[in-house]
Amino acid sequence: MNTRLGVGERRVNHSRRTRTAIVDQHATWIAVNPVQGCPKVCSYCFLNERGQTAVRPEHLASPAETVDLLTASPYYAPDRPVALYTWTDVMALPGSRAHLADLLAVLVERKIPNPIVLITKCPIPDDTLDTVTAARRAGLRTIVYLSYSGLGRDVERGIRHEELKANFPRLAHAGIPVVHYWRPAFPEPATVSAMEAVFDWAATYARCTVAAGLKVEPAALPRLAGLWPELATTPGVTTAEGVYPQAFWDFIHATHQRRPDHPLFHTNSCALAYVLGQPDRFGVFGGTVCTARNHCPTAQRRRCEADILRRPAPTEATVRTALDRRGHADTPFTLDHPRGEVVIHAVLPTNTAAALTHDLGIRVRVARQHSDPYWSSGTAGALPLVIGDAG
Repeated sequence: MNTRLGVGERRVNHSRRTRTAIVDQHATWIAVNPVQGCPKVCSYCFLNERGQTAVRPEHLASPAETVDLLTASPYYAPDRPVALYTWTDVMALPGSRAHLADLLAVLVERKIPNPIVLITKCPIPDDTLDTVTAARRAGLRTIVYLSYSGLGRDVERGIRHEELKANFPRLAHAGIPVVHYWRPAFPEPATVSAMEAVFDWAATYARCTVAAGLKVEPAALPRLAGLWPELATTPGVTTAEGVYPQAFWDFIHATHQRRPDHPLFHTNSCALAYVLGQPDRFGVFGGTVCTARNHCPTAQRRRCEADILRRPAPTEATVRTALDRRGHADTPFTLDHPRGEVVIHAVLPTNTAAALTHDLGIRVRVARQHSDPYWSSGTAGALPLVIGDAG
């Protein structure tokens, strides 16, 4: 595989840089990372601990090689969402955007049917917007997540927030589905006026909002505590699904009163199902997240309910077959029909647990593998943590 830097890319000292697999399974989607490293320096970003912020993005695979790796991956299936460039912001530099344009062209040429997710907090130039629009018209199901939380430049260094905001109407008017990615949550912007401004702007143009807390890896705790001191004195922050200031938590769970027509989810899988007009296939429907945390339209809930009624319930044989396929044939498990989940009585990597969730279409709970490079996630049974009064 070609691992040379792309034409015009400046070589940097890579001694601290940790790379990830070009294709891997994350909780909601298959992550595809042929370009790794970000020139931005967002204080909360997990790439800080991997030496991948304030660096020139490194091109590790050509667009054609990338699609070959995707379709050959054991995690690949034609109906599964694919998120591109999760280890960089692909809109940040011309070289990355050129790679994206070529990759979209290859995906279209090979008629890849998967939903394609792009995530950015950078301005999207007109030519790139035209490229994404053309790919959608050619049949590529592209969705753009805009990461917008109202954070200051001291936290999101290098981000031009007014141009980020301008992405919302530009994408919406171009007919590209937008998901508002409201993450992470910090106390400083969690005032009512600031949260109202973020939500009202995004809800005007986005199909829905995904609200996610702050992910805190153990190695990142001292750095993040400098931004949010309570993190250092609150037990459980490094094992939580996400950490939320109380004011933010209260606000997002009352957004239906402000905008009854705007869905707000805690789960990417539900946001994607809604935007794509599909039922939940991650075992979220009917659980606590579904009933108590997600603000989901009635029509979408009916779609999920109808799908459950017509789908055959998983059996111990189907679970055993799925485990065997993932290389865990002898792993003990319990199929809990009343709770609608499979409990794996073993430590498994998060990517394996996520793949099993896709395979079976129900919740899969596993023991956490603490050396796992992924964050704590709901897939591994992690729960949200709410801290105090954000004032």
